[in-house]
Amino acid sequence: MEIAAHDEVCAVLADPAFIVPPVPLVDSPVGIAWLRAHVSRFSSGAEHDRRRALAVAALERLDPAELRRAARERAATALRDGSVASVPVETLAAAIGLPPGLAADVATAAAAYQPHVEADIDAADAAVARLVDACGGIPDEATAVHISLLVQAGPATAALAASAQRRDDLSASVEEVLTDTLRHDPPLPSTRRVAAGRAHIGATALEAGTVVALDLTADHDPTLQFGSGLRPCPGREQALAIAAGAIEAARAARHASIG
Repeated sequence: MEIAAHDEVCAVLADPAFIVPPVPLVDSPVGIAWLRAHVSRFSSGAEHDRRRALAVAALERLDPAELRRAARERAATALRDGSVASVPVETLAAAIGLPPGLAADVATAAAAYQPHVEADIDAADAAVARLVDACGGIPDEATAVHISLLVQAGPATAALAASAQRRDDLSASVEEVLTDTLRHDPPLPSTRRVAAGRAHIGATALEAGTVVALDLTADHDPTLQFGSGLRPCPGREQALAIAAGAIEAARAARHASIG
């Protein structure tokens, strides 16, 4: 069932009768199913609260201003040497103390992160195993949190920065360009919830187990890209800071090319 009306999307996100579609509990082997089973993104209740607290604690140690500066410097180098797509992942990885060179594995894991999409599971399993090794080799919730920060924030932030650069005519502030991009060309068009029991959307009654697809472009509301209601994204400020730094580097390069 698809939900496109803005008020209904917000209502579902705020309603505890709707939860993120659960995933099977997997302790081993380490791979994409293990990652899904150990992150807050696919959990609910006390398990979600505990894992979210770990993610919030990790994010609170990251200064948005420093992330913006680091992303700007990294993007300036990348613009001279090649693609800037890896800048968000590499910036975030460095900030949380992880080694460089993780962007390819993060992209592979991210492509298979959502369990309802078709993906190369073998490649994702191998990528997650390498990411666990990069995080110290201990497959626990703390490691899963660090990987989830990269997987959930990195590719989406890269897509946001790329879209913003295409829309940037240099006449608005970086913050205005990002808001406009989130409103009209967002990186995450939809998300999913499932009715945990009998539930309602407006006057429509839903049976337990009904999956609803929520249109995050509803009413061109830029805040929906970072969630609302019960599970807002805790990394909003950090993601926007990294995207802003990448845009600033792109602007500087454009000015330099103009002369």
